[in-house]
Amino acid sequence: MSLKITKQRTINAEFNIEEEGATILVKQTFISIDSNAVSTVQENLLNAELYAKHRQEMRTDERALRDLRYKIEDEVLAESTTTGA
Repeated sequence: MSLKITKQRTINAEFNIEEEGATILVKQTFISIDSNAVSTVQENLLNAELYAKHRQEMRTDERALRDLRYKIEDEVLAESTTTGA
């Protein structure tokens, strides 16, 4: 018998815009980071018009999400180096 454990981390991000008192989901991003610190990214653009209208805000949030992704990838790499995985 053998036990194999695969550690994986996920990030689910929602990009929302407030318009006319309502919160509108504009974009979703799903990131899965495997034990080798390799990311798989899936993005769903739900409202292209609002994305275009708020492009600069969206890009600021996208950069923050990318930075978080890289930070987690680096943590996974550091853990695998420390544990010898």
